[in-house]
Amino acid sequence: MYPFLQDSAQNYLQYIETFDKGHEKIKIRSINRDMFGLHLQLDSKLKSLESLALRSHLGEFLLEEDSEEINISAYDDRTKTLYLNIESPLCNSLFNHKESLELISDLRFLIQNVINFYAQELPLKLPTTSPNFIPNIASLKDLPTPPNQEQLNALYGIFKQPFCYIWGPAGSGKTKVVLLHALAFYLKQGQKIALLAPTNNALEQCLKTLLVSLKDIGFNTDGILRLGTPTQKFVESFPQNCEQTLFDKSNPSQKNLNKAQILAMTLDTFLRRTDLQSMDFKHFFVDEAAFAPLIKILPLCAFSKPITLLGDHKQLQPITLLSQDDSKKPMWNLSKFWSFSALFLESFFEKQESLNLQNPQTTPQITNFFTLSQTYRYGDNLAKLLDNYIYKNGLQGCGAHTHLYCLDITRFQKLESKIERTNPLEASLCCSLAKDFISQDLDFAILTPFVNQRQLILKTMPILYNKECVLTIHSAQGQEFDYVIFSPVILHYHLSNSQNQNALFALNVALSRAKKAIIIVCDKSYWLRQKGQFLSDLIAIAKPYSLIV
Repeated sequence: MYPFLQDSAQNYLQYIETFDKGHEKIKIRSINRDMFGLHLQLDSKLKSLESLALRSHLGEFLLEEDSEEINISAYDDRTKTLYLNIESPLCNSLFNHKESLELISDLRFLIQNVINFYAQELPLKLPTTSPNFIPNIASLKDLPTPPNQEQLNALYGIFKQPFCYIWGPAGSGKTKVVLLHALAFYLKQGQKIALLAPTNNALEQCLKTLLVSLKDIGFNTDGILRLGTPTQKFVESFPQNCEQTLFDKSNPSQKNLNKAQILAMTLDTFLRRTDLQSMDFKHFFVDEAAFAPLIKILPLCAFSKPITLLGDHKQLQPITLLSQDDSKKPMWNLSKFWSFSALFLESFFEKQESLNLQNPQTTPQITNFFTLSQTYRYGDNLAKLLDNYIYKNGLQGCGAHTHLYCLDITRFQKLESKIERTNPLEASLCCSLAKDFISQDLDFAILTPFVNQRQLILKTMPILYNKECVLTIHSAQGQEFDYVIFSPVILHYHLSNSQNQNALFALNVALSRAKKAIIIVCDKSYWLRQKGQFLSDLIAIAKPYSLIV
């Protein structure tokens, strides 16, 4: 019905093939085997579990959880070990030639899933039918900690509107209050729901919150099933909610999809698996929708069921490999469609192909959206700054005070950097802070916009690698910590310059992870010279942080 969508996917696939983008060979450190298959210990952490292939003398095998020959049973991101289920004869052959095995991550596999879906030529339209029951939402006011009026309005909207968007900053209750109670009502009705997210990390962060919170209010969560490959940490915490686990490799389909009430998956899993597309879901919920590409959300419109998006379009936007210069060239203009977030869903049906001529960074127009303007994560002082620069909707904090500190590196002897986008002194002082926080058993994370700076921090203090507390901004989305140590390094247009909207939204992600305090480790005089910058204003009001090294 919309050949434009398939053409856009084909154009984007051609683009990454032409410029040799979107794929990498992942170094395998060692290969072992057991009765179920192979264990691949990798040299670095995997960014995605849904775009992998194992290349061997026998050919190339896509690592998909429903493959009969070879599939991923689990991934332990702490030890960087990938566990593969492999049929015995094939496993013997691969292990005997293990020196020739290569693990490939390739975005082309995911793009091909999009192409395959649109090749079905299913009719797409914005849903027009609301959920077929109205729950007693007013009863929630009797809870020990009832939802506030904005959260109640959002809940009403979910069940009254066939399509709506729940918008709120980090800690505003999008997941822990609004989505939680919406799913609880569906669980009571015994109806099947799809919960989707753009990435594995986003999916598991959302599920962890929901599973714990649903148990707290007295729900049996055995009917919630996480599809796809879980991280080992998730398996250990919620084995009964995983489609495949290390505990039962011989029977990877031990969970019956038809009996599960809430199926949780990434958008890529839904697009690839036709068995999911044939299920009678009563409602689609998409978490972190602002980070999800529109072209992967539109398929949900083929099923005439209510769609609810939850997210914050003032945070990270969809990531594409299309450069700004190439997006202006006529031959790659169709690929620009991959830059639009799921929040442009309603605009697509109003403007269709002409949407591709617009700026993906503009604010999308949605008729039914519900704003949550109070966060329970951070204080009024930080909320006021974020509202002034970013939200502009009267954002309120939790009433407490988020402590803002600046550790000025100019108090210490400078170290010269030979690596681009790094600051060795910032890295060293971040590690000193980490050592102090670890000794006090505090919950913290070190965040930085730059991959090189993260690697330098880990190299300076390798023990932090196992604690998984040194993160780039993108990998921190969806998480929260009592204390955030932030290493900005330099003013960079794409990653830390608040005059660039994408960089401003990324800074929002970094700073809104903190519940109690933020410590910015930087050259204070350098940042104060950068006029009109969000970070500069934040550093100007931050108190000096005392550190004895």
